[in-house]
Amino acid sequence: MRLMQRPLLHATCAALLLMVSTPSFALFDDNEARKAIIDLRQQVNALEQRLGQRVTRLETVTEGQLTLAQQLAEKDREIAKLRGDLEVANNAIKKLQDDNRVLYTSLEKRIAQLEPKKVEMDGQQMAVPQDQYGEYQAALDTLKAGNFAQAATQLQAFLARYPKNTLEPQARYYLGSAQFAQGDYKAALVTQRDLAKDYPDHPRAPDALLSMASAQLELKAIPNAKKTLTEIVSKYPGTPAASSAKARLDALK
Repeated sequence: MRLMQRPLLHATCAALLLMVSTPSFALFDDNEARKAIIDLRQQVNALEQRLGQRVTRLETVTEGQLTLAQQLAEKDREIAKLRGDLEVANNAIKKLQDDNRVLYTSLEKRIAQLEPKKVEMDGQQMAVPQDQYGEYQAALDTLKAGNFAQAATQLQAFLARYPKNTLEPQARYYLGSAQFAQGDYKAALVTQRDLAKDYPDHPRAPDALLSMASAQLELKAIPNAKKTLTEIVSKYPGTPAASSAKARLDALK
């Protein structure tokens, strides 16, 4: 910007030289000419100062604008970076939320599997762990399908894995039924006898004694069978097992 001052000064000096060299200056003596030149120089200096001040102000404004533009550009870059960081953070949060949702759903399923299953068996409401109920039901389905040996194995494994569990009376009763169905009457007799002894107040107890009497009859132990049937009638009157026991006793007379 300062280079713009030089052509203007050159033009001013050229004008002064022209004025001095013109015939009109011949009218002035040397003192007047020197004075006129000094005045012109002062005017030129003043003009130069004013011009320099304006140029300086212009340069200052221009530099300020340039600095402001650079600052704005830098802010734009910072904003762009922050937006990028924000997008990355939002994506990370979304992924975390999705992962938590999947984890929560999986956890809910696992908790539901661990929660006891409410079932009704033999007229009783009970809460059974779902894993135990699943194994018990699988063995019972095998028994209903006629696979007595496999059912007996499954029930024995169930009783060994879950001793004194809620479903033990039912599992022992059906184990005795599977043994009886295979013709293993001695094993069936022992299984049902122990069930009635260990759980005398359970709804399956009179049925266990009735199954025990059936095994005794198959083993030709008639007196023992009559004794067992009489126990059912006297101990569990009014039950379906007692009615069946009385009918068998009448048949055995």
